[in-house]
Amino acid sequence: MNNLQVIRTFLQRTWWIFAFMLLLGLAAFYYVYHANEAAYESLYRAEFAGQIHSLDRQNHGFSVAVELDNHRRYRFFPAEQQGGAAGFLAMAAIGDSLQKKNDSDTLVLITQGRKARYAFKKVLY
Repeated sequence: MNNLQVIRTFLQRTWWIFAFMLLLGLAAFYYVYHANEAAYESLYRAEFAGQIHSLDRQNHGFSVAVELDNHRRYRFFPAEQQGGAAGFLAMAAIGDSLQKKNDSDTLVLITQGRKARYAFKKVLY
């Protein structure tokens, strides 16, 4: 048997493993896509003002989960800041205040008496 025949026999016997892995990957992508879309929409539509009770960095700092004093948890992806301004993760701390108007993609962080505006972006992957 030559190498081509060995590969062909292997694929004929194990094709279902590759099909299962493909379906599993598609299901994971579908879940992440809809979870990120739901997180963005719930934050975009929300209006709130309160103190930060917990601040969690997720996905190696790529996304942020914030819990406010009303025990509502929001997850978002901070946008890049212009003009060399410090990012949300560098400035925010537990105890700071966070405000947002409904149908807006901008958060207002109040820390040490200063206000800073931070945009969040829609990430669907």
